[in-house]
Amino acid sequence: MFGIQKEILTFSYNGVIQENKNIFLLKSITDQLKNFTHTKPKGIVISLNGIEYNEDFNSLSLLIKQISLLSKKVDTSISFIDYNLSLYKILKTLTKNTSLKLFKNNSAARLFLDAKSFKEGIQVLVYDEDLQNSQKLSQELSYYGYSVTLAKNLTDFQQFNSEKRHDVVVTHSTLNLSLSSSNPQKKALSLSKNLIANLPVFMDTAVETLISFTGLDAQKSAHSIKSFDVSLTSNIICSVMRFSGDLKGSFVLVFPKGIAITAIESILGETVEGDDMETIMDGVSEFCNIITGNIKTVLSDKDIKVVFNLPKTFTSLQSTLENIGEESGIWIDMQLNGNPFYMFITK
Repeated sequence: MFGIQKEILTFSYNGVIQENKNIFLLKSITDQLKNFTHTKPKGIVISLNGIEYNEDFNSLSLLIKQISLLSKKVDTSISFIDYNLSLYKILKTLTKNTSLKLFKNNSAARLFLDAKSFKEGIQVLVYDEDLQNSQKLSQELSYYGYSVTLAKNLTDFQQFNSEKRHDVVVTHSTLNLSLSSSNPQKKALSLSKNLIANLPVFMDTAVETLISFTGLDAQKSAHSIKSFDVSLTSNIICSVMRFSGDLKGSFVLVFPKGIAITAIESILGETVEGDDMETIMDGVSEFCNIITGNIKTVLSDKDIKVVFNLPKTFTSLQSTLENIGEESGIWIDMQLNGNPFYMFITK
């Protein structure tokens, strides 16, 4: 079966894998590409919904080798779609040293192959048992302007998925980008790869520090790649610290005023008046100092040297945005005694 959707060529492989079917598929792809005289298609996808293969995987391995060679020859991205979990695990191993891509379904494939057909800011949930692979998928999606939520584990994924707030869910997909012959023009994520790799240090240390100093329950509930969120409606206190060295960027602590007061009172052991803005701003600034000080220590133990500047504190989201700029970054949803506060890390 063959079809064209938004300049993406779609083919289906049904039944037992056989050499004559492989030859027919390769010829069909080559013939259809001849219709693209002035441009190339955005991609080629092969549905494996009805495929059957031997337990020794030899026939499947041969098919992958043939498709991989064709992809190089025609200089066009080729992806497999429509497979179950067991087949995905096999495909992931067999395609590891190729430029072939794996997408669980057509919707996931189009996110990567035809990004312009989607509006920027579309909500995408990403999960894979391989966290490193999830991070690669998330970073790639963020380049296209999507708002990405990365589920760190199965529990996170089930919780996010049950909320029904994401437009597309991407699971059991692999890009094999390292061997791709060509990459599309991308909107660069402002964070370096080294900083992204150390994001857990920022998140985990913030949680541990707040628990230790306030005695309250603190936890991270979610994080996503997006711009600084200026849509929060409650009174906000923000503290910004720039850092440099082996890692460079800005760390932003975002406290709703009520949560800031609760946290400060827990440390001081005395009541803080709601109109005492000097004490509240100093308290949030000190939280930022303490958290980043502990982050610096943890990073130093990993032989990563970072210097944090003194914090700057603001009482509005807009003034905070003007200070840090409009680059995308990691927005982290946190909770303190069940009440939300936030962190943002950007370039």
